[in-house]
Parts: sequence; C-alpha cells; structure tokens
Amino acid sequence: MIKPLEEVIARIQQLPEHEQELMARFVLHELAEDDAWRRSSERHTRGLERLHAEITAEDARGDCADLDVNDL
Repeated sequence: MIKPLEEVIARIQQLPEHEQELMARFVLHELAEDDAWRRSSERHTRGLERLHAEITAEDARGDCADLDVNDL
C-alpha cells in the first residue's frame, strides 16, 4: 500500500465510527461511479471510432459536402 493511502486510513481510523462508515460509503460509491464511467466511456469510444471511420471513408470517396462556416 502506498504511503498517502496509509495516512488517509490512519486519519479515518481516528474518526468516530459513524464518520468512518460515511467515509467508507463515500469512497465505495466513488469507486463504483468511476467503474461505471469507465465502462460507459469504453462503449461510447468504440461507437465514436466506428462513426469516425465511416465519415473518413465517405470523405475519401467525395461523398461529404464542403462546409462553409457562414452557413452554420
């Protein structure tokens, strides 16, 4: 275990039990949210990569119209 994490745990251990429980629930919630975000990002990344490949192929074939910023 890394030193900063050891320090955090030591400080949390000094808190009353109900505050330790709140801290533990908070950390577990954040870890779960990070996992959910990572899974979601991975799913969307693959879709965006496919979309990029499709658009690049269409552009290479000349199937994409040029954009004029004045028309946006």
